Amino acid sequence: MRRPPFTLVVFIAAGWAFGLLDSRIPMPPTSGAFWAGNLGAPWLVLPFLAGWTRPSRPWAPLAGALTCVAAMIGFFGPGSGWGPVSAAFVAGWIAAGALAGGLYGRFGFTWGRSHALLVGLALAVPFILEPWFWSLGFGYRRGSMAYWYSETAAGVALVVTVLLVRRQAARRGSAGVRAPA
Repeated sequence: MRRPPFTLVVFIAAGWAFGLLDSRIPMPPTSGAFWAGNLGAPWLVLPFLAGWTRPSRPWAPLAGALTCVAAMIGFFGPGSGWGPVSAAFVAGWIAAGALAGGLYGRFGFTWGRSHALLVGLALAVPFILEPWFWSLGFGYRRGSMAYWYSETAAGVALVVTVLLVRRQAARRGSAGVRAPA
């Protein structure tokens, strides 16, 4: 299926807008308190969807990487809530975004063609695990638990969605449509 290049431009613009809006979430007065701007799992959704829309395997990681890099530029760039930051600091985050975005672009491409369980879970599980890693690994025990409960709930909803989509695809498979891997 051929998709117009316009969809890639839309995902890049959406990534930039997401990053800009995320940078505008007010920070708490103390650096030890967790805040919604620290949530990382939501950053994986747009690259996943960008890869899902690509017509060929080589384009999917590129679409995911460009989408995530655009989000990083929106987050740290002019007009963001960050103000001046060092180029080395931003370059590190852009490199991490390119790698994660490329990987999740590939995951999105694979999910769109096979509904593979592990690929679907690769999008859902970070939403469930991230709150625990933040509280256990980084010492962010202060702040609103509502962030963590909401992100965990989103992850559980994604797991249920993955399982339902796979089940529906398997049913179609028994009617002559290839079942997912």
